[in-house]
Amino acid sequence: MKIEQLFPETANLFGDPGNLRYLQLCLPQAEFCATHLTAHTPLFAKEPVSLIYMGPMSEAAQLRAIEALRPHREALIKQIEAGTPMLFTGNAPEVLCERIDTPNGPVEGLGILPYTVKQEMIHRYNGLTMGTFEGMTILGFRSQFTFGEGDNANSPFLTVERGMGLGPGSRYEGFRLNGLIATYLLGPLLVVNPAFTRWLLAAMGAPCERLPFEEALC
Repeated sequence: MKIEQLFPETANLFGDPGNLRYLQLCLPQAEFCATHLTAHTPLFAKEPVSLIYMGPMSEAAQLRAIEALRPHREALIKQIEAGTPMLFTGNAPEVLCERIDTPNGPVEGLGILPYTVKQEMIHRYNGLTMGTFEGMTILGFRSQFTFGEGDNANSPFLTVERGMGLGPGSRYEGFRLNGLIATYLLGPLLVVNPAFTRWLLAAMGAPCERLPFEEALC
């Protein structure tokens, strides 16, 4: 079992690398592989992986991530179509969007997720989100300079009960596309939501009856 972390040198904000550190406790037998921005080809484009993970990053690093993945867009789409589990947190989903409208002009994303993003660097949104996914309650924190515009009602990650969805007024947060979970939630998400961690492990083909430190998490 191989788990690929994309661009850990920059996609590492808000404590979200804790997601992978927790997965290492859950899956001590797994191989955790880092793909850096300087890599010519990500691992998922060369061989099967059990999970592709990318965490939040600065706006400058986000542009570098888009360009690093652009040559491998079709390989990434094939992994999504195949149902490969993926977890993109914080602003990492924006790498997959159609367009980011920045103060310096528009930037084309990878065009995999059907939404656009407006970046407003003088308006940071901080807030909590609670929603439901597969019958479970998911909690998470959000901190972002962007607001999404698009229709994710048919493919959301969460149906929001409290907090903001994709943008102001939206009841739907993030995207779920086959095995891809793309969410603005920070946390780290897997530590805060053990039921979702158990779901993700099962999706990866490694079901776990009892999580490490489960009593402390619940």
